[in-house]
Amino acid sequence: MIYPGIRVPLPDMGGYIFKRGNVNYFYVYVGERQSTETEGKTTHPKSKCIGRVEINSENKQELMPNTYYYELMGLSQPDVAVMEGAGRKPWKEKPKPAEKREISAEIAVGYGLAVMLISAELQLTQILKDTFGETLGKRILSLAAFMCERAHSSLDGLDQFIGNHLAGTNLDMTFDRRAAGQVLVDITPEQCGNFYTQWNKAHPAGREIFYDVTSFSTYSGQIISAHYGYNRDHDDLPQINQGLFCDRDTGLPLFMCSYDGSLNDKANFNYALKRAREHGIGIGKGKKRVSIVTDGGFSRENVDWSHFLGYDIIIGVSCDCLKAVKEAYTEWTLALKESDRAGSWMLGDNCYIATTIPFKLGNVDGELMMYRDLTLEVDKRKQLSRIREKKKSELENIEKAPKENFSQWAKSFSPYYKIIRCAGRKGFSYEEDSEAFAQACALCGKITLFVKRNYHKLNEQEILRVYRSKESVEDCFDTTKNGLSDKRLHVHGDRQINGKLFVMFVSLILRRTFHRRIADYLKEKGMTDETAIRELEQIKFYKGKDGWSLKDAISKTQREILTALNLKLREDAEVHESLFRQRVRKGRKSKLTEAKVGTPVEEVLEGTL
Repeated sequence: MIYPGIRVPLPDMGGYIFKRGNVNYFYVYVGERQSTETEGKTTHPKSKCIGRVEINSENKQELMPNTYYYELMGLSQPDVAVMEGAGRKPWKEKPKPAEKREISAEIAVGYGLAVMLISAELQLTQILKDTFGETLGKRILSLAAFMCERAHSSLDGLDQFIGNHLAGTNLDMTFDRRAAGQVLVDITPEQCGNFYTQWNKAHPAGREIFYDVTSFSTYSGQIISAHYGYNRDHDDLPQINQGLFCDRDTGLPLFMCSYDGSLNDKANFNYALKRAREHGIGIGKGKKRVSIVTDGGFSRENVDWSHFLGYDIIIGVSCDCLKAVKEAYTEWTLALKESDRAGSWMLGDNCYIATTIPFKLGNVDGELMMYRDLTLEVDKRKQLSRIREKKKSELENIEKAPKENFSQWAKSFSPYYKIIRCAGRKGFSYEEDSEAFAQACALCGKITLFVKRNYHKLNEQEILRVYRSKESVEDCFDTTKNGLSDKRLHVHGDRQINGKLFVMFVSLILRRTFHRRIADYLKEKGMTDETAIRELEQIKFYKGKDGWSLKDAISKTQREILTALNLKLREDAEVHESLFRQRVRKGRKSKLTEAKVGTPVEEVLEGTL
């Protein structure tokens, strides 16, 4: 039972807000994480609703408590005459199909047309139709466009979005929020596999592809593959891991796989690479060799497996993990002379010198390319010197060494000082460790890469440029977690999780293509993707007596964005019907050519992609 006439402060109990419809409910954890003796895994604590979140006149959150709030707090329930029954309110009226809905007086066409043209050029619309069927394919694209617009992790506002922003497209207008949940269930792994195969056939990988992993936390207790593991967001929640392959040349995502949240990156890498190869990212007859580019954190077994499948490799190796790498790098840098630094070269804003030695990682023969960032080296050396002075000041103020764990305490001052146990009031003495400090300075600005290149040879500068450009896959993950969702998946079971991740993959294709086309313009103007999308959404048509016409003149900013996207609108055009049909021409370019009723689209859209 809930008490609508009472307001209490929102308790700070480590809870979370869960939205149902237009109402926010506050949940708190009431149990502890349980450990199963058979599997050795832990489950997240249970949670219960303690009331409804309201906004007061001061625009601050307050809680409308329910019965369980008073039980949890150990308080007596208030004596009130009116109490509201718990439970979901009855559904008043089902939404009418789009054909029967009253047509809005205004529709926003800019963003919807941009999405459709990008999808048509990439052959994404056709591939979705071939693999999922026409109806399901259109609904997947509608959801992807919805998620691409802003951080729509939940489906709130989907009906309004489709009726407004997609009214000028050829998508299924009968699609609503209630049907969206069924779409996620209807997406099968077999269909996703066929999509990846056709997608990689239409957009074959270039010379290098990047691989990286991220994770999504979840509050749901019904997702079997969600388990506790290394959480990149530092959330104490079960998670799902996602591996992503991305092409360096085009920036397009090529393949996505999800797996158990308790598995680490190196444990699942071999399986992810094998699946990616089966869907077209690989080496075969008539195909060029592909290089896998990834950072550290992977094992010798991963390198061996990549070599076995026929891939070239560019992988970051850590001096902290591999003793042989650390010894080789230290030996090289300690022997450097000023004349060697004269042969430095610039990459971006930083200055580098490099050398290459033969190296074997696992069972793979290759090269260890060692780089020294001279720009970063200066800052790192200054930082080490400041730490050394701080450690010295700390030692001078210590009156007596600890009796227990002396070795561990003494180690905390390395590589700056040697601590020696001795008799006396303090029980220790210290001296500078010049050799250890020199070795620490020798590792300043280090970059070490293991390279196996049999098909085509690149020099040290080109290899580092390739490795540095792996930021594109990191941008993909940033877009996925912050631009397409709010770091949560907001699904409740395994039947929906695969479908949700696949729709996010399609949305990522749209968003990254949109970004790459207008990246130069955004950088010049200091704008973001979201700002550009908001500008396109302001291009609206209104319903007049004789049909639909452009509401306002296109602004300078909107015109520049349309130009960057190779999309133009005739400002004097009138459209009698907003359902457009596309016709894909041979080759990579496509064009929306005609409308079902009224003015042809070529009279609205000038030029082609």
